[in-house]
Amino acid sequence: MILKIDNKDYSHLVPRRGYKVGYKKVLGPNSCTTIDGTYHEDVLAHKAVINIELLPMTSEQLSELETSVENCELATYHDTKTGADVTKPVIVSLSPATLVVNYENKTVWSDSETSGVVLTIEER
Repeated sequence: MILKIDNKDYSHLVPRRGYKVGYKKVLGPNSCTTIDGTYHEDVLAHKAVINIELLPMTSEQLSELETSVENCELATYHDTKTGADVTKPVIVSLSPATLVVNYENKTVWSDSETSGVVLTIEER
């Protein structure tokens, strides 16, 4: 699976099971319920929301990723709707990281011992 943030490749942090891609509707001002009770949506766009549970990473990798997330403008990911890799303006967030291993010069960060830090990418 491909994952680039501002053309910096982070695909090596994506597990083999990949990531989840969903879509949220952006509704316009003309959404309404008519007198017969029918709801009519004024859908302006469908925006992708990608959730990626990342592999455990070193302190250096986490620091680099956090810097990229803070300054993110564009991301490249596989869009399931189009079936292609796309680069789009996005908002990126990262769940808190937990120190799961700190032993004999080995430091590993993740969310817990059983799951990884979650990177969320929302299309603008």
